[in-house]
Amino acid sequence: MNAFPIETGKKLDLLLEDTMWEKPKRFKDRLIARAVIFNGNSLIFASIDRDDEFATMKYIETSGGGVEKGESLQDAVKREVQEELGLKIELVSYLGQVTDYYNLIGRRNLNHYFLARKVGTVKKHLQDDEERLFHLEPKALSYQEAIEIYQKNRDQKLGYLLYQREVPVLMEAQRIIASYGLM
Repeated sequence: MNAFPIETGKKLDLLLEDTMWEKPKRFKDRLIARAVIFNGNSLIFASIDRDDEFATMKYIETSGGGVEKGESLQDAVKREVQEELGLKIELVSYLGQVTDYYNLIGRRNLNHYFLARKVGTVKKHLQDDEERLFHLEPKALSYQEAIEIYQKNRDQKLGYLLYQREVPVLMEAQRIIASYGLM
């Protein structure tokens, strides 16, 4: 099957500044692949419970992570979802890029988003910090429940950064899901 069977026209291309922390002199780039995953009538997120310099909060975000040297975006997002959530996915569509900044750690994230369908489960392979510090778990939510969680958390510094990055992506994913009758 074609990796991107649904052509959605114009792709997201957002540039988001971090106004929560002081801007550093330099940024290190990180190439990231992320997935909005649907399964039946639910979207599946990474549920995270953290307590560090970024925040003390429980929140959700799309699953994904850094692209390794020589790895395609498509392979990276599939690997990251398997490692973090224990899910096998099929890529449905490329949604676009969101570039955002984490001033606190001097990083510019080049996030590439995909719409994906859950097709199976595998054993999770969390990194030590993901398990010990973030307590990463899969969480199935309706589109509306996810939006409400992002809205509730946007009053916190990290919550605001996640809100401005993830909500436009979820809106685009929901548009595609609805227009193609995927759920």
